[in-house]
Amino acid sequence: MDSDFQKSVSALKEIWYKVDSLYDYYAKSVGLNFTTILVLQLLRNSSRSYTQKEICEKLGLPKQFVNSIVKTFWEQGYVELKEAKDRRNKEIIVTDVGKEYAAGILNPLEDAETMVWNSFSAEEVKALAATMGKYVKAFENVLKS
Repeated sequence: MDSDFQKSVSALKEIWYKVDSLYDYYAKSVGLNFTTILVLQLLRNSSRSYTQKEICEKLGLPKQFVNSIVKTFWEQGYVELKEAKDRRNKEIIVTDVGKEYAAGILNPLEDAETMVWNSFSAEEVKALAATMGKYVKAFENVLKS
């Protein structure tokens, strides 16, 4: 790799770290951690229910993390657990109380994201999505080959 290319890769990694850091900053500002925000977003913004195993697979999180988050949400009445088809897992359903809680936490974050995305042109967003999609596919191919 030439040095300009390597500098660009390093700059992208720093940007990635900064984005994660900003989400972590927001999570802490509302008394949560980044992982909890991810799980809450997935559960709230999905049209389907998930099992803990599916959450782990989709978000790449350890089982213990997800179990702890779901248990806390259940204890607070934000989710209910229903027996899944295979009976070894439980479906996690967001309750009405959980939807209100999630709205209070996630709406300001998603409003901020919308403001940021609206500062980009449609072409810029499309190019970023295409580039990131290409990166993810290539990285997955390399790691799984």
